[in-house]
Amino acid sequence: MIEEIVDLYDYFGAERKGATRGYLRCLRHEGLPEMGRSLLRPAMLVIPGGGYVVVSQREGWPVALTFFAAGYETFTLEYDVAPVGYPAQIEQAAMAMAYIRRNAEAFGILPDKVAAIGFSAGGHLLGCISAIWDDPAIAAVLGDACAAARPDASVYGYPVVTAGECEHEESFENFCRKAVKAETYSIERRVRPECSPAFIWANTPDSVVPVQNALCLYEAYLQAGVPVELHIFRDGWHGMTVCTEETEASVPIRPECAYVRPWVDLCRNFLKTLGFAVQTER
Repeated sequence: MIEEIVDLYDYFGAERKGATRGYLRCLRHEGLPEMGRSLLRPAMLVIPGGGYVVVSQREGWPVALTFFAAGYETFTLEYDVAPVGYPAQIEQAAMAMAYIRRNAEAFGILPDKVAAIGFSAGGHLLGCISAIWDDPAIAAVLGDACAAARPDASVYGYPVVTAGECEHEESFENFCRKAVKAETYSIERRVRPECSPAFIWANTPDSVVPVQNALCLYEAYLQAGVPVELHIFRDGWHGMTVCTEETEASVPIRPECAYVRPWVDLCRNFLKTLGFAVQTER
């Protein structure tokens, strides 16, 4: 196992302009020379939530380890939160995706199999690079290579999506910071046919981010003609992440966790249909 922390601003030679974070925690597989062959792997960028107030720990490394165990090279984004707002978060997410792509060959990553997963407000940030990859803030750091910021598949967990009737007001306030309009970054308004396939899941009783956010995002992908899969669980709560002992407040964990946990396998199967699987290097 190879662990590394990358300063994205240092790597890209970009100015921080008030940003204090912008780090990528990398977790990659070591090769096994005794096996006599090399493997090429898909990659997953993990974007935790936290209302743009904190970067949730339970939506970070537990998710990265889950996909690492499934054969992915994983990268967890440590991004800025309030009082720092736009454009810091969107440029940091874009740089993270571009970093993975630029190092795909060196890291043994399949160059067209770089996915990203975002939870809650992290789902909103995922939506920004998935649907607004040509945003001026991204162009400022990536230039003509803006498309490198767009994931090859997007996985949304109980995401913050809309600046409409079911808005999670705190997330939009902290992201926009009066520098941009919330409506411009209402993700369901920005989904277009060029977006990559998406997997979405949420919980019906979510009392923090209304489930309608996931529903309107699904509808947007559907209307754009982009492959999309949606799972709405009858039970559960906000912030369930991978539904294990590490990510729940009480142990033993509640029965609802076993009910919702299958989202992980459903997601992995969805990605497999898109070619996200370990391959022997030829």
